Amino acid sequence: MKQGEVCRNYELDWMACDNGEMIGRIDADYLIMTAKGDLEHLRKLVPAPLVATDEVVIYMGYFKETEKEGVRTWAYPFHEWGIGIKTHLPDDPDSEGLFLVQLYVDDDLVLVHGREVWGYPKKIGQMAITPRSAEDSDHYEYTVGRRGSHLVSGVVEDLKPIDKEEFPFFGKAYSICYRQTPANTEIGLEKNELVWVHLEFEAADTMKGTGNISIQDGPFDQIPIGPLSDFTSYFGRCTFNHYGVADRVVQTDDLARPLDLSRAGEAPALV
Repeated sequence: MKQGEVCRNYELDWMACDNGEMIGRIDADYLIMTAKGDLEHLRKLVPAPLVATDEVVIYMGYFKETEKEGVRTWAYPFHEWGIGIKTHLPDDPDSEGLFLVQLYVDDDLVLVHGREVWGYPKKIGQMAITPRSAEDSDHYEYTVGRRGSHLVSGVVEDLKPIDKEEFPFFGKAYSICYRQTPANTEIGLEKNELVWVHLEFEAADTMKGTGNISIQDGPFDQIPIGPLSDFTSYFGRCTFNHYGVADRVVQTDDLARPLDLSRAGEAPALV
């Protein structure tokens, strides 16, 4: 069976990309910020047995229609914004990865395939980058919104060239996803898993600078990352290689995100 055949109703979309091969190869432009968070707060977002660090990574990516060696490996341009916490298993440095707290995308194949197969915490949102990431610049801005509510504004600026080895998305890495499988014979969860997704990045046109970000909740979105400081920003053009079989899966406890369910559907207070 091909990787592209494992997501019901999206087989034709996925099989149009390199015939559904196991490794997804996509060219992408990344705007990345690294920051320090409040460790006690971040621990509340990370399920056991993962151990949180105080390192937070925020990224905006524009993933492009891609051709490799005459083969169309990706057919549908899309944006993706994500925020995650660097984590690891106790006494296991090889388990280090980025535990993903929240993602937004603007393509339904990317949403459904990512959530169903690996557990990426994706929602459909609206995103824009100015100027377009295809243009060379030392300054980029971006926005993220959902259901008519503005959620995120980010700026990376004062960008200057660096070696690709300094870029945060270079070489082998892991995204760590919390995969919840709801039960269908009772109200509850059938399975809770941590899934290590194998990624490998090639990078070019890499730059480093300063940056800042504003994150606010919407009526249907809470991004409870807490206070952040010590921002560093990056820009780079990458090939994103996404492997279709997880290297590691670990059973876990319920996700301990401190969502305030009493505020569901409420608009944020005007300041």
